Amino acid sequence: MLPRLLSTSSATPRRRPVLRVALLVATMLLGLTAGAVVQAGPAGALPVRTELEKTIDWAVLRLVNTERALHGLAPLKMAWGLRTSARHHNVTMARFNEMSHQLPGEPVFTTRISNAGYNWSWAGENIAWNSDMTRAGVALLERLMYNEKPPADEHRLNILSTHYRNIGVDVYMDHENHKVWLTTDFGRRG
Repeated sequence: MLPRLLSTSSATPRRRPVLRVALLVATMLLGLTAGAVVQAGPAGALPVRTELEKTIDWAVLRLVNTERALHGLAPLKMAWGLRTSARHHNVTMARFNEMSHQLPGEPVFTTRISNAGYNWSWAGENIAWNSDMTRAGVALLERLMYNEKPPADEHRLNILSTHYRNIGVDVYMDHENHKVWLTTDFGRRG
């Protein structure tokens, strides 16, 4: 099976007060609480990252920063809130076995990032999966995103954006669906 990639449009600038209002309205309309949004899986807790997943997470960060350096861009630093948001999203995609930036019961990615404790002024997200559940399989996903050509180069635009300072990379080995999920959340603190 061929790997699949999906990206949000380029980063969305938002001011925090607008985000708070949007979050409040979404919470009221959907009847969600912050606790319900961040829960994942039947037990309500996220699976602990395996040593392999952690190793690949950091390898992807190094690859992204190498790609940025080729363009004279500053390296991105791993941020806990972005990593947490990415982990929640990977687990949700695995649970539904569907790749999307928003799945049933899940807020839009910017709200998910805020719920994970990252206060942002710029945010973006790249997602992908591959049936090659190896470090090489995940590196291939990152290289495919980086090598995109206009007009279909949204992943590349996120990777090379000058707006971002932080990144949250999460790799989730989904043995049930035999897929490795990759979510990369990008941000700049607000």
